[in-house]
Amino acid sequence: MTEELSIRRAEANDYAAVRSLADALAAHIEEPPPPLTRDRYVAFYVREHAPLHLFVAQLGDRVVGMIAWILTHELYSAQAGIYISDIAVHADARRQGVGRALMTKAKEWAFDHGVTKLGWDVWKHNAQAMQFYQRLGATVDREAVPHLLLLTND
Repeated sequence: MTEELSIRRAEANDYAAVRSLADALAAHIEEPPPPLTRDRYVAFYVREHAPLHLFVAQLGDRVVGMIAWILTHELYSAQAGIYISDIAVHADARRQGVGRALMTKAKEWAFDHGVTKLGWDVWKHNAQAMQFYQRLGATVDREAVPHLLLLTND
């Protein structure tokens, strides 16, 4: 890697780059492009007190990756956690430490905010991602079973 890698909080003017990463991530997991508008991006990720935290990885002047998470808290244990909703690295920037740097940023933020665990889901067909997380020391949660309730207008 010849250019310096930096990780920073996303800004409003990163919308196009983040949208590109989100589109690529959706395609990778065989989903249609997300209906992410600039206004929704700013509301959920950029504005003060936004519900999600979004950081981008930048090589030189190009955004090449992103990680987004939400802070959670369990009443039964009184422990805070982070749920990583998205992590993506442009295909041409993989295997250069970008994903590791993004995960390191999430861990640093967690430590600074008293968070005791990070969690995320991995698409069942993404063996490469599973190997990456295993190399980071992550394990599969064998106690929790993910559930999903789709909300419709019915």
